[in-house]
This record gives sequence, C-alpha cells and structure tokens, in this order.
Amino acid sequence: MKIIFSVLIAISLSLSLTAKDKSAYKIIVKLDNSKDTSLLLVSYYGNTNQIVDTAYFNKGSYTFTGKKPLKGGVYLVVLQSKQYFELVIDKEQHFSVEANPTDPVSTMKIKGSQENIDFYKYLKAVSIYGKKIQSLNKDYQAAKGDKTKQANISKEITTLNDKIVQIKKDFIKNHPGELFSKILLASEEPEIPKQLPLKADGSPDSSYIYKYYKQHYFDGFDFADERLLRSPVYASKIKRYFKKVLVQRPDTLIKEANMIIQKAKPNKETYKYTIWYLTYEAETSQIMGMDKVFVNLGKKYYLSGEAYWVNDATLKRMTKRINTLDKLLIGKKAPNMIMQDTLMQLRSLDDVKAKYTVVIFWDPDCGHCKHAIHKLEPWSKENAEKYNVKFFAVCSDTNVAKWKRKIHEYKIKDWINVDGPRSLTENYHDLYDIISTPTIYLLDENKKILAKRLDWSQTTEFIKRETEARLKKEKNKAKK
Repeated sequence: MKIIFSVLIAISLSLSLTAKDKSAYKIIVKLDNSKDTSLLLVSYYGNTNQIVDTAYFNKGSYTFTGKKPLKGGVYLVVLQSKQYFELVIDKEQHFSVEANPTDPVSTMKIKGSQENIDFYKYLKAVSIYGKKIQSLNKDYQAAKGDKTKQANISKEITTLNDKIVQIKKDFIKNHPGELFSKILLASEEPEIPKQLPLKADGSPDSSYIYKYYKQHYFDGFDFADERLLRSPVYASKIKRYFKKVLVQRPDTLIKEANMIIQKAKPNKETYKYTIWYLTYEAETSQIMGMDKVFVNLGKKYYLSGEAYWVNDATLKRMTKRINTLDKLLIGKKAPNMIMQDTLMQLRSLDDVKAKYTVVIFWDPDCGHCKHAIHKLEPWSKENAEKYNVKFFAVCSDTNVAKWKRKIHEYKIKDWINVDGPRSLTENYHDLYDIISTPTIYLLDENKKILAKRLDWSQTTEFIKRETEARLKKEKNKAKK
C-alpha cells in the first residue's frame, strides 16, 4: 500500500507541474501574405488602450501566450501598419484565428472559440448591410434635386437599418450568456414610445421624450461589469451621457456623477475608472463653472481617502488643486488682494466700490494681454459709468518702468493698476489659479465671483446681460 500511495503522489505532482507549465491563454494568429515581424494584442480600457502582449512571427503564425488569464473584454490584434481586427476574449482563451488582413471580417476563420465564431458571424451580417447603406448614401448625394428618388433611397436605407437592428436583437436573444451580447445590450439606445402622454391642456407632452430617454439611457448597462470597461462601450456611453444628454449645470452633473459612481462601486476596477474619468473630465472642462463638479467629486472621493489607489504625490497635487479651486467657485467671495499702485500706495480689492469689478491679470510682454486690453479700454471709457464698472488690473512683471510705460501706451490710467509682485498678498498666482495671462474674473458689488476666465468680449457681454436681467427683475418686483 505504501508503494502504491507513493506512486499516486508522484502522479499528482507530475500533473500539477504540467498544469503550472500550461499557458493560461494561447491565441494563434495566421495572416495571409503577412510580412509583419510582430503583432500587438491591445486591450480597450475605458477611453484608452493598453498593450497586453506581443507575438512574433514564427513558422507561419504568431502566438500570444501567457501564464495569467486575460481579463474579459474586447481586444485588438494590431498589425505594424496600424490596421487591426477585434477579438472577444472571456472564458475561451485557447483558440486560433486565420484571416486576410485586408478584409478580416469577411475572411475570418476561427477554431476553438464559439464566442468569436458568433461574433464574426454577426460582424459579417452587419457588414453586408453596412456596405449597401454606404452605396445608397452615395446614390442619395448623386440624386440631389430629385426629391422623389431621394425619398425612395431614404426608405431603402431605413429598411436596411431596421434589419441591422433586428440582427442585433436576434444575437442578444440567441446568445444570452456571451460577453458580446452584454456589450450589445449596454450599447442599445432607448426605444421612445410612439404614443406621447398628454398635458393638462390635452396637447402631447413633448418633454416626455427627453425624460424617457434620460431615464432609460442606461437600461442594460452594467456599470460593475469589468468586462464592459475593456470594450468600446463603457467610456463612450458615459461620455455621451454627460456631454450630450444631461443639461450642463454643475449641480445636475454632480448628482448624476455620484449616482453612476455608486453603480460602479461593486467592482473595484470600474469604481476606480469611473471616479477618475468623471473627475478628470470636470477638471479639464472648458465650460465655466464645471470646476464645482471637480471640487465636489475631489472632496468626496479623493480627500476622503475613498480613492485608495492614489499615491501620495498624486494625492498631494489633487489636494492643492481642489483647495485652490474651492475658494474660486462661482458665487463665492473672491479672495482679497492688497497691492501697490503706480504711486506705491496700497490698494485693496475689497475697497473697490462698484456694481461690477473686472479683475484682469496681465503681463506687459503678453500679446494676448495687449489685444484684450486694447478691446476693453475703449469699452470701459464708453460704458464704465453706465454699468458702474471698475477695472482692477494686476501686472505680473517686476519691472516698474516697463509696467508704467505700458499703462501709458494702453491708455488705462483710469483703471486701478496694481503690481502683483509688490504686494501684501503672497502667491497671488496660486490664490487666483493664474496659469496664463490674461486671466479675467468678474465680481459683483459684494466681490462675489460672477464669472471667470472669460475673454474680453464675453466679459462685456456678461455685464450687459447681467445688468439687463437685474433691471428686469427689479421692474417686475416694483409692479407687484
């Protein structure tokens, strides 16, 4: 019995060693007439791509292989010419593909992966109709002026699009367990009911379309499925929702961002990506006021320690950025600045008495500053009294002679001209987040920030609109 037992142990050890040596994934690629020395296996990751593996040409094929399984998702096989074709990788990770790189969809042959067989069967069917639609679009343009012919072509295109939609629905129905079905579900657009509800006056409620579309936009979208993150769908659908579907108001975006982040939370990777993506988009947005979204998300997830993956250096940068912008949000009182004017007298921003104060940070050697000031100077002479506006111009140059010379040249002696470097306000660049010049802030009579980072024309137009709105409001109040 001892001998038999020893033999069994030896066999089991042998099997376990064999299993360890066996690759976790092995994808063999054969390409017709390929001259490439290597191929890349690239994974989608949100709105970026990540190189996962490299395969070198050997005896007529390329082999991607590794000891750790690939994470589920859509992968690109990229040629040296930058051409590529896609593969769905999930549970089946040992298979082979063969294709002509000039037309991989119609020539693709797959062995060992039913998911990719189904995937390419779908792509081939959609491709056939897609080529027909492209041809019809050309016919439509050629038929310009012939409304009857264009109408008939439009009907054909609609019919073909309907067939593509049906192919998609059939795939989802017939392959419920496959990853690509889940990707198709996630990418689906809401079907708006044809019958609109009626308003109290009996007319159709047109606002219902938007409400329904927004409410059902993410039907079928699993935020916590990490495989979707490694597909073209995840980032693009979220981006479209925030850029195109939602009204661009900070409070609305904050609410929706938190909702989506919580849906992604069950999976660490989707949670991490979603927080990073939404915070980054808010920080880099060119829309005024979106820094409120950045500050809110930054405080909630980064400063709270929730973003566990962030290193100390990144957290330090984020903390400084969040705290800086938090003090400069629209509606908050602008930080006071006390600086010397051309007579070496101290001037305080808080002491400026005006309905509006335009704070402009400029540099004598800055061409854009010169242009902005040349536009604002005549406007200020004509409208400063009318709108009760004063200009608080902060020069960033340490050369007093050059500064005074430019004030004379630009004809802005009537402005409150102060020298940034000679001040009681340290680090005014950081205080007002001055990255470049000119930078303009518009303040109300209480020195609260009304607008910021506007160009000269936006600044003057904002003052005009704000004044008209205030006068209208006062007029309506007086009537009551």
